[in-house]
Amino acid sequence: MNYTTYDPATGEIIYNISISHADLMESNLRDHTYIEGKYSSDEYYIDQGRAIPLPIKPQDELEYCFDWTNKSWMVDQDRSMSTVRQQRNNLLSTVDRINPVWYASLTTEEQNQLVAYRQQLLDVPQQAGFPTDIVWPAKPTWL
Repeated sequence: MNYTTYDPATGEIIYNISISHADLMESNLRDHTYIEGKYSSDEYYIDQGRAIPLPIKPQDELEYCFDWTNKSWMVDQDRSMSTVRQQRNNLLSTVDRINPVWYASLTTEEQNQLVAYRQQLLDVPQQAGFPTDIVWPAKPTWL
């Protein structure tokens, strides 16, 4: 038989266990709250002894973690900051890889646009909405 152990205060699934003999059940599950069946914490929480599907996770570029107390998805600030910084760094690498000879062949206006674009990318983490509400700078059309 398969059993799922969980935290009765939050409903968070702790682990699954398979027990083939009824006599082993008591010794293995004695100090745990459990239900029959195999449920994943990626898909369910337990409420009043029943497995409940997690709400649908938001589908955007942010990172989320499940709040077991409120039963909702919350933005994981640390992971989201890291993800957004990585996106910003990828954009910066495009600018930073520009060959100096090619840069010198740009007009003064193009050079100024490139410098301004690079600075705006560097300033992304200082935006008031960082990391959940980012206004990405417009890349020069010629780049």
